[in-house]
Amino acid sequence: MRRDVVLKTGVAAGPVANLDIDLNASFTTELTGTTITWEDDSSSDPEEKTEFKMSFLNVGGANVGALTVKLVGNPCPDVAATVTKTARQTTDPTATSGSVALLDPADDTYERVWRQAVSNSRVQVLDNVAKVDIRVKAEAGYTVNQAVGSATDNTLIVNYSFVDATGTAVVSGSVRFDTVATAAAGYTLGNIRIVDTDSGASIRRR
Repeated sequence: MRRDVVLKTGVAAGPVANLDIDLNASFTTELTGTTITWEDDSSSDPEEKTEFKMSFLNVGGANVGALTVKLVGNPCPDVAATVTKTARQTTDPTATSGSVALLDPADDTYERVWRQAVSNSRVQVLDNVAKVDIRVKAEAGYTVNQAVGSATDNTLIVNYSFVDATGTAVVSGSVRFDTVATAAAGYTLGNIRIVDTDSGASIRRR
């Protein structure tokens, strides 16, 4: 399951900055009932707001568990500006377009809010914002484990494993969230600011 988004911000004088967001959820399983549903809440809006749900079923058709992901990209200009979006989505198996409700309650959650400002002559012109909200839930007879694989300024990887009653992992994989901003000539990037909220740990800011 993949979503690549480029959000381009410009003013009357020309381009200001691009925000590239890449969401990639990849899982391995011997189960035959994996389904993916996705919903684009901003198809006609330059803001990116997309929800995904991956459901895992065993051979008998019973639910093993599910994962939902909400992706947001939202450049916030401080001056008169326009934002345009290009996006492409790839899923395997093929995703079904439909309504997606984020898991609530969930067994584990992870949220990252990523920000980086763009300035011109020390005056802020734009604050690029990207968010990912990951939630997982296991059904009766299974448990799900969440562990951070990497949490750097531009990359977040969260690993997951759904385990049956014997301790055998029947579904395993990860969600990867990459964010990169680039500034046009005449503009400079500020420091990256991140707030990571992990259900299994305290809030981390940097």
